[in-house]
Amino acid sequence: MKRNSGMTLVLLVLSAASLAAMGNGTPDRELSLSKTSVFEVTQPPIEKRNVSEPGEGATLPADFPEQPVLVPHAIVDWLPITLTENQCIDCHAVEEKVEGEPTPIPRSHFIDLRNTPDTVSDKVVGARYNCVSCHAAPGSNEPLVDNEFVPSR
Repeated sequence: MKRNSGMTLVLLVLSAASLAAMGNGTPDRELSLSKTSVFEVTQPPIEKRNVSEPGEGATLPADFPEQPVLVPHAIVDWLPITLTENQCIDCHAVEEKVEGEPTPIPRSHFIDLRNTPDTVSDKVVGARYNCVSCHAAPGSNEPLVDNEFVPSR
């Protein structure tokens, strides 16, 4: 059975190559978002690293409802987050928001929705401990496609 599947795949590839050679196939510049030939090795644009200090940047707007908050400051100096060290929590473990001070960690990060959804812990729960799993600094490069998302209200 495997031999027949392999032969079928070879025939499909040869058929596609034949069609492309006859000019009936999709041009290689139309196969991806980059609009370059698949045979060209292009250099991606260089990402400008966020170098602002905590407290320098304003809170960034969300692109969609329930989006995790974007990090408005550089984070490279506080990575990696390990089991014994999480400087995000060290800084953001405050009770309430004060102008010019760190934003508090939301109450939802202290609730283990899987195991004890009715209990608020005194520590950030495991699923929320690695902050950069959800929270990221925005990129400086332009998107490859336009965002046409319109939130329903």
